[in-house]
This record gives sequence, structure tokens and C-alpha cells, in this order.
Amino acid sequence: MLIFADENIKSFTMEEQKTTDLTTEELSKAQRTIAVVLAEIQEEGHSKIMPFDIGGVEIRMLRYAAINGITLGSDRLYMSAKQLTHAIRQSKRGKGLAVDLIELINFPTARFKMELYYDKECFIYTNGISKFIVHPNYEIKISRGKVKVVNFITATKIKDPAEFTLPKYIKI
Repeated sequence: MLIFADENIKSFTMEEQKTTDLTTEELSKAQRTIAVVLAEIQEEGHSKIMPFDIGGVEIRMLRYAAINGITLGSDRLYMSAKQLTHAIRQSKRGKGLAVDLIELINFPTARFKMELYYDKECFIYTNGISKFIVHPNYEIKISRGKVKVVNFITATKIKDPAEFTLPKYIKI
């Protein structure tokens, strides 16, 4: 039985789990929102868009969490304008660590084809170039100052291609 931290989410067995693939509508919305946030950051230096849902937690992560007793903040993944700003900021660009804009925009669908790891704290998606870190049980402020516990995404380029051969990473 997989238990989510959010009390509003019903517990379920893996047999009850339906597909976690994004619908075309969700995909379009998630990609559009990321693109809008990135455009606002480039044009204005920031974006006021609140943290947003990019789709459901995929089955590999759900299974691994269920088998290993890992509590997920929700059954959805979230990104924020603040974290996207951080992923592409000038200091990261200067060091070659900024994630390409197209990678950020494509992440909601590209993640299904990426390798997935767990490092005893976070889940990490990687395409060998960048890594997208899923922080389970991350507290974010949503509208009107309410706090919500979610699975939150941050991103950076990979510094060392051999990083995921380290023993701390478990491939899922």
C-alpha cells in the first residue's frame, strides 16, 4: 500500500493504480506553462506564476516508493518559477551548468524515457546531460500563503558523467 503525505489523496494498492501518463491536454498545459515562465524570466527577469503541476508521478517512482516505504508528498509533480529561474541563472550559465530551455520545456514528457535513480533522499531523472531532481515531501507556498507538501522538481546540468555510477545512486 502506498501512502501519500497529503491527507486528501486516497491510499491505493498498485493494482488500483491507473496510468500516470500525461493526457495530451495536461502535456500541452504543462509545457505551455514552463514556456511562459521561461519567457517571462528572460523578458522581465522573473515570473509571478505560482508553483504549477506538470503531471502525475510515473509508475516507476510509485512502485519504488511503495516497495521501499518512501512517502511521496502527492501523486503529482510540481515546478516553480523560482526553481526555473535558478536552473537557468547567469552564474550557472557561466559555469556551463544551466539546463537548456528546450530540455526544461520537454521535461514533462521526456522524463518517461529518462533513466530514474534514487539517492536515499530524492529521485533523479537524467538524460545523461541534465538531471531533474524530484524532492519528495517538499513544502511549497500556494495561493494565499497556504503550504502544500508535494513532489518538487529542480534541474541542473550534470558535472561528471560518471556521477550515477557512484554507490549512493540506485537505478530504478
